[in-house]
Amino acid sequence: MLDFEWSRGENVPMIVSNANLLSLFLAGLTATVAARARAMPVPPEEGDRDDSTSERDRDVLERVDRLLADQKLFRDENLTLARLARRAGVPARQISGAINRLTGRNVSQYINDFRIAEACRLLRDTDMPVTSAMLESGFQTKSNFNREFRRVTAMSPATWRAENRPPPS
Repeated sequence: MLDFEWSRGENVPMIVSNANLLSLFLAGLTATVAARARAMPVPPEEGDRDDSTSERDRDVLERVDRLLADQKLFRDENLTLARLARRAGVPARQISGAINRLTGRNVSQYINDFRIAEACRLLRDTDMPVTSAMLESGFQTKSNFNREFRRVTAMSPATWRAENRPPPS
């Protein structure tokens, strides 16, 4: 209105375009700040721990343990989290979360612990070659078997067998 008062509106196009540019700049700045903003996590207070979640985690882990141990599901070389979830009748995300929270390991490591225990049993109690024990316990590749065996036992399979085999009668 002042421009109309003082110069009969000669500067209106420039004023309007500058106002639009300023508005676009402020809208972009607001969007950028909003995109980077994250809600700060609230640390749980003592006693706020959801007991039903930990109970549910224990139930899920029990169900997975039964499948892996009793039904020897760990021997399935094509076992995936999705297949385990279908067999257990529990969502994959729930299985993964329960294993992570209760054991501090991921699903793959948890299953491989069962496989390594079986490989150790076979290496100790049979004359089966290491490769046969590897395949029988559910591993597909020798490199993964050796890596996981060392992670769990801190030894190679052959060394473990030599140190843990009962003396001949």
